[in-house]
Amino acid sequence: MILLVVLVFTVSLGVSGQLIGFRVAANSGLFISELGSSDIPHPDALLQSPATSSDKFTPELSVGFEGEVLFQVTEKTYFGVELDYSHFKGYNDNPPVYNYFLTPYFQHYQDEFIISPVAYNTRLFNLAVNYKYFFIPEKQFTPFVKLTGVVAFVTTDLTYRELPDPELEWDILYSRGTKNSEQDSWPAFHIGGGIGFDYKINNRMTFQVDGTCTVLNSGIIDGVPNFTYSREEDIDLLKYNRRLSLTAQISAGLVYLIEFEDGRGKSGGGRTDPNLPFYRKKN
Repeated sequence: MILLVVLVFTVSLGVSGQLIGFRVAANSGLFISELGSSDIPHPDALLQSPATSSDKFTPELSVGFEGEVLFQVTEKTYFGVELDYSHFKGYNDNPPVYNYFLTPYFQHYQDEFIISPVAYNTRLFNLAVNYKYFFIPEKQFTPFVKLTGVVAFVTTDLTYRELPDPELEWDILYSRGTKNSEQDSWPAFHIGGGIGFDYKINNRMTFQVDGTCTVLNSGIIDGVPNFTYSREEDIDLLKYNRRLSLTAQISAGLVYLIEFEDGRGKSGGGRTDPNLPFYRKKN
C-alpha cells in the first residue's frame, strides 16, 4: 500500500498545474455477517441457551467521518489516500450462550454469563487507498465505481445492554483496544468495492456519495470472539475459529479543488477540465 501511495504521488508531480481535491464526508456503517467456517456450539452452550435464542445482532444507526486527498491520473480515473473513522453498533435481546463464554478468556471479564440482552460497540480507524473510475466525466452528474484497500485498527466492547444483576461491578463481556481492555487495538486488512456518483456544484466543488462493501480480516466486529467445538481423544475442546466480516458503508460529503503550480511558479499551459477535476489536458 505504501508503494502504491508513493507511485500515485510521483505520477501527480509529473503533471504541470496539478489539481488536487480534498474530500470530507460523514459515513454510516453496517455489519452484515461473518464469513468462513461457522462455530460449532459446545454441548454445554446448547444446553444452557434458551430454545428461542439467536446469535444474530440487530444493527443500530451510527455515524463516522472521513477525509481524503485525491490525485487524478487520467480523465476518468483517480487515486485517493483516505483517513477514515467508522463506527458499528448492534444489539441482541435474545442471545445464546456463545462458545466464548465457556472459555478461560471470558473469566477475565465475568465469572459467568447471565442470559440477558447484549450489545457491541465497535470502532475502526482506517488508512485506505482508493481507485475510482468515472464513466461520463463530461457530465454534471457522474456515476463511478470504486475499489479500495484498507489497513484498519479495530477496537470493540461487548457489554450487557443493562446490568442483569445489581451486584455486578461492570457490564463488560469482552473488550479489545478500548479503555476497558489491557490489549491493544486489533490491526486488520480489508478490501472491497462500491459504486457512487459525483455531482458538480461549481468548478471548484462537487458533492460526492458512495456505498462500499468490504471483507474485513477480523471476527470481532460484532464484539464476540469466535470459538468452535471439537472433541479429540475424548476431551471436549474449544478452538479459536478465524472468521472474516462483511461490512457495508455509505458516505456523503464535499470535494474541494485546489490547483498547485509547477516548480517554475506557473501552471503547465494546458487547460483544466471543468467537468471532472484533478486532470490537466495538454494542448
